[in-house]
Amino acid sequence: MNHLVSFSSLGYCLNMPLRSAFILLGLAATLGQILFLRELMVLLSGNEITAGIALASWLLWTGLGSFIARWIKEEKIFFFFFFSIISLTLPSCLILCRLIKPILGLGEINSVLESLIVSFLILLPYAFFIGALFTLGCEVLRKFSQNQVITQVYLKEAIGAGIGGILFYFFLCPKIPILKIALYLSLLIATYSWFYGQRFSKILKVLNFLILCLIFISLINWQWLEKKSRQWQWQPYKVIVSKDTIYGHLTFLKTQNQIIVYESGLYAFTYPDPATTEYAVHLALLEHPKPKSVLLIGGGVSGCLNEILKHPSIKNIIYVELDPYLIKLSKRYLPNEIKNALKDKRVKVFHQDGRLFIKNITKKFDVIILHLGDPVTAQLNRFYTQDFFKEVKNILDKNGIFCLSVSSAPDMIGLVLADFLRSIYFTLKTVFKEVLALPGEKAYFLASPSKNTLTPNMEVLFERIRERKLNLKYVQEYYLKFDLSPLKLAFFKSILEETKIFDLNTDLKPRCYFYGMVLWSTTHFPAIRKTVLKLRHLSLTYCLFFIIALGILIFIFSKRYLNLPLFNAVFITGFTEMSLEIIVFISFQVFYGYVYHELAILITAFMLGLTLGSFIIRSYPPNKPKKFLLYLQAGLCIICIIELGIVYFLNNMKVLQYPILIHLLFPSLLLLAGILGGMQFLTAAEAYRQAGEEIKKVASIFYGIDLFGSALGALGTSLIIIPILGIPTSLIILISLNLLALFLLLF
Repeated sequence: MNHLVSFSSLGYCLNMPLRSAFILLGLAATLGQILFLRELMVLLSGNEITAGIALASWLLWTGLGSFIARWIKEEKIFFFFFFSIISLTLPSCLILCRLIKPILGLGEINSVLESLIVSFLILLPYAFFIGALFTLGCEVLRKFSQNQVITQVYLKEAIGAGIGGILFYFFLCPKIPILKIALYLSLLIATYSWFYGQRFSKILKVLNFLILCLIFISLINWQWLEKKSRQWQWQPYKVIVSKDTIYGHLTFLKTQNQIIVYESGLYAFTYPDPATTEYAVHLALLEHPKPKSVLLIGGGVSGCLNEILKHPSIKNIIYVELDPYLIKLSKRYLPNEIKNALKDKRVKVFHQDGRLFIKNITKKFDVIILHLGDPVTAQLNRFYTQDFFKEVKNILDKNGIFCLSVSSAPDMIGLVLADFLRSIYFTLKTVFKEVLALPGEKAYFLASPSKNTLTPNMEVLFERIRERKLNLKYVQEYYLKFDLSPLKLAFFKSILEETKIFDLNTDLKPRCYFYGMVLWSTTHFPAIRKTVLKLRHLSLTYCLFFIIALGILIFIFSKRYLNLPLFNAVFITGFTEMSLEIIVFISFQVFYGYVYHELAILITAFMLGLTLGSFIIRSYPPNKPKKFLLYLQAGLCIICIIELGIVYFLNNMKVLQYPILIHLLFPSLLLLAGILGGMQFLTAAEAYRQAGEEIKKVASIFYGIDLFGSALGALGTSLIIIPILGIPTSLIILISLNLLALFLLLF
């Protein structure tokens, strides 16, 4: 322990501070990752693909930082210097996220290229130095401890990561705003660096003192910073309120006589917007001869409730809205008519995920109206699948009507948009006996369990408007005769039924999510849409051929490069673990609902797994590391098989009677994956170190390979594998990859 510095007493004094530094590093990594993910989702109007891109960017820079740090000399000075840098960059980069929002555009879903560039640039200053600190920490610790150095650093970092996740989930979110959390974390890191770093350099002492002063001043004025940065973020509109909740980030904006609401960066609704709310409600209610009971999923505070209550036959309305803060803020900032509609005795409000609500209710409804955004996220796509439509049919009266709407075009419908609309249309037709599609800026799909319930005859609707004495501005004869003329209806139907080749949208194979991704990612590059669309022909067979070819190449080159199978195993494990995380995130949404808050507990479960795995290896190091790796690789295969079984089991459950089951199953699965991942990383690193390699080189290479594999897993799984092949096929690919790694290690 005396070799860290020339004086033994100083080396002894630095022992505990260094070990606590690794816990602080894990805390900074996990909290930083969560904070950046949430802020980037708002910045990029994001979905799960955005999260995958952000995670890939984080992991890539962390891996690169770890790899490059092997060439840095004066490890002690740079170790504390890098801590100083991350304390400064965390709040700075979060504020930068907000400052560049107006440049990217409000309410626009950014292309994949834009998301990649922005994520890479925003995360570079923080993630790069987080990765470098791991390698430098291993080298600094080695100078006064030769015993399981990498294991000690990895274990302490995993402990800090677990603490960070638990703190965020149970204490910080949503009680403390993101910026304030970042400033407190920066203050902690800067204080640590100032207190211990000054022993090595006077420059560090001065630098950290200045950083501490800057952070302290920022903390005193954090409310002003929060207000100004949010106002800049949403210019030219005036920010009425901006609030983090456990379900997302809500923003209310004011422009002239309208209020615009965004949820986690995605456009939600504008109030007042009578054209949208009238079409969303009255087309369905007018198709029914006498609607009494209505189920409204989303959109109640946008004006839909007021429109439903105009029909004299309505006896009861159930309005399902996930986020109670949306209603709370709407009551405060929207006109009294919204408040009055919510107070109406015929209205009952349930704060629950709409999918979960429908799965568990037994009451029958005359009309069910789905008023949510387009299926551009995996969470929203759950409301446009065959599985969901079957659940809707179960609670719909035999002559009842189900209505949904998605973005379309009134005249020119392109190839991708046509496939997207066709997927919804034919998915509905597999469940309902009658489906009516209405064209426009939004395409409306009406469906019924019985034939001869729906009518395309507008005269019938006009008569019902007169009978019910409805005072409507847009759903009236003048507009409907033009917008829904027989010629337009026939033309729209001909586009939808132009080909019998279509993709059904299901929970486990989200095709609409894929088409939404194509439309979104090629917005600014329409010329490549046809090329990107060809990816839909990708199949499991092609993927398996690629895996076999990859295995043959690695096997051939491993004759010359003996450690190639070892590197491959670490890379595939990183790929598998990150892919599993994303699959679990999306599976959680499919079967339960929101994941915005649960993201922290799922990440924490994985980090705790890494901690336990590291602790096991530290306490019981394997005598034969290479042989032990075979068992660990086989264990990852088994975990992927278990996840596959869980997915099919939950998908076949008619009623989700025990939601707690999902809250236990998915975190437990990530916990097990984390245990195996932590054990595998340290076992592989020890096997390589026993060949005579120095600690610094082993730490940088294996940490870098693991993170590069994880980055590719985050990007490939979220961007290609799940949207195109679906969840079960994604898991089969992971099983195949781990069997490949197992085979190469064996031979």
